[in-house]
Amino acid sequence: MKLVILTSNGLRHKYVVSKLVENFHVQLIISEKKSVAIEDTTKLNLADATLVREHFDKRSKSEMKYFGDYNEFSSEICHLNIPHKEINNEFVFDCINSINPDLIILFGTSIIKGRLLKKYQRKIINLHLGLSPYYKGSATNLFPFYYKQIECIGATIHIATEKVDAGDIIHQYRPKIDLNDDIHDIGNKVILKSGIEFPKAINSFLAKKNKPVKQIAIEGILCKVQDVTPDLLRVIYSNIQTGVVEEFLNNEKSLINDKPIIKI
Repeated sequence: MKLVILTSNGLRHKYVVSKLVENFHVQLIISEKKSVAIEDTTKLNLADATLVREHFDKRSKSEMKYFGDYNEFSSEICHLNIPHKEINNEFVFDCINSINPDLIILFGTSIIKGRLLKKYQRKIINLHLGLSPYYKGSATNLFPFYYKQIECIGATIHIATEKVDAGDIIHQYRPKIDLNDDIHDIGNKVILKSGIEFPKAINSFLAKKNKPVKQIAIEGILCKVQDVTPDLLRVIYSNIQTGVVEEFLNNEKSLINDKPIIKI
């Protein structure tokens, strides 16, 4: 069983990839450089720029705490590093075709389009950091703090389709949240759990133990990088300070029952 992994180049991606490499015969890792647009403060005033820099500095320090031991991809596997937004170029397509993988694994790339999706239909599995269909798009474990829906934080493993984060679901899960966790702890707990749940879900899919489930027809919230503004971050941090996590923990059972997820 030959696997190709398409991912990004952050610590979180290297951690998840390392767990996949431990469990599967991975023949190629293609890492796409992550965009820095979300961290750009050049057009912001001093107060907004300071807030954004502090937010991403805390995120980086938290990722280092959780995944600092995973600073390189495996040296034993062929690795191709590409610029941001180049995941759909002809060279990448040809590299993948030269291997003719049984399965392609996605985590953290820009949107896969066109020929790759068509040729490997239902053979591409995506790890989406968010609970579809409630939250789709980007930064989907950040926006639930804004909307006070902590029960919608988690991950979705699904079949990749042309429509973003809308494919049939193989498995979903939530992190174990503690009262003193901040937004970065909670987000990284989802990723940490992914190192366990993602290989398990892939094995279940390959063994055809569980049929992927069509997503329920609700509108949900489409999250966009350009909407991660200083004002949004201010509301999020205000919600944390006023007890949104504590409120969730006090009502956890009923809240998660209102937002059912698919588990293997």
